[in-house]
Amino acid sequence: MSVDLSPSPGFNLIFGKNGSGKTSLLESIHVLSVGRSFRTHKIAPLVNTEESELLVFSNIAGFEHGGIGLTKSRQGRTELRAFGENQKNWQHVAELLPLQVINTDSLALLEGPAKGRRRFLDWAMFHVEHSFLSSWRAYRRAVTQRNALLRQIKEAGDRPYGREFLSQIEIWEKEAASHGEAIHFGRNEFLETLRPVLLETLENLMPGFQLDFDYKRGWEDEIGLLEAMSVSRARDIRYGMTMSGPHRGDFTLTMPGRGKVSEVFSRGQLKLMVCSLKLAVGRLLYRTHSTDELRQSDNCIYLVDDLAAELDRENQRKVLSLLAATGAQCFLTAIDPADLPDFRQICSSEPGKFHVEHGKIHPA
Repeated sequence: MSVDLSPSPGFNLIFGKNGSGKTSLLESIHVLSVGRSFRTHKIAPLVNTEESELLVFSNIAGFEHGGIGLTKSRQGRTELRAFGENQKNWQHVAELLPLQVINTDSLALLEGPAKGRRRFLDWAMFHVEHSFLSSWRAYRRAVTQRNALLRQIKEAGDRPYGREFLSQIEIWEKEAASHGEAIHFGRNEFLETLRPVLLETLENLMPGFQLDFDYKRGWEDEIGLLEAMSVSRARDIRYGMTMSGPHRGDFTLTMPGRGKVSEVFSRGQLKLMVCSLKLAVGRLLYRTHSTDELRQSDNCIYLVDDLAAELDRENQRKVLSLLAATGAQCFLTAIDPADLPDFRQICSSEPGKFHVEHGKIHPA
């Protein structure tokens, strides 16, 4: 089964009954951008039961020749092409298609484990700070090598390990510490830049709320990362992994005098907070790239699944107004168009409107 879609450069409403395929359309855009769904890391659920593979292709505004195409098979074979050239990874495509997802699962950004917040932060760093990716790759390589040595020592049990073995660990610790410190400073600087943009965005959705960032870098504040790795080496050997570094970092949002927003906000307030975070990061991304003549057209793409969940009509309108102000391309789902405010009263360009039924999509 194939589906063709010519979306508006602004708002696009995808509506239809439950199970009709609305979210699958958003998934296809997400898979093309980052290589996986926002609902599952498995391939099989993404492929039609009657097919052996999936194919997603998209033209990109501003690029006249070719587009981006992705093929994934049930057996795990993946082929990614951009403008006629095979891609070894998703770096180039992710740069071309930066996107944010807003759905009911997005609340995990505030309520869930630190891994999701690190992923969100690193996504922003990847798009805003061009040196981040090389630092992160070098850091991960050094930590992987150190972990392998730690596990070898652990498996050796009580048998002593020689100076040469220790020297190898120290080499990788120095490498990891150098890049890990750079990642930390970059994250810290980014959060300082994000804070005023977030507060400005939040003021439009939840006037009067004050927020603080509580950023944890992933090791003790009083010492450097190299010293932290040295001090924790015996513990790390027991666990067989490196327990200090930016891969253990986290950030939380707190209200002065009240604690974490995840503990004091209602579900609706948490969703507005998540929307504020993702819109603020999108604004920073656009500001960064708009200074580059080659990237002036860049903006986030927003995939908004079931905005009406947890939000009343007035708050839906506020979020949609902020999305419209970004000038970003947005794909929003609803069971019925009446579930959301009228886009034509919010956005300047004519919105796209598509009805999904039994996996088929038609302009409405």
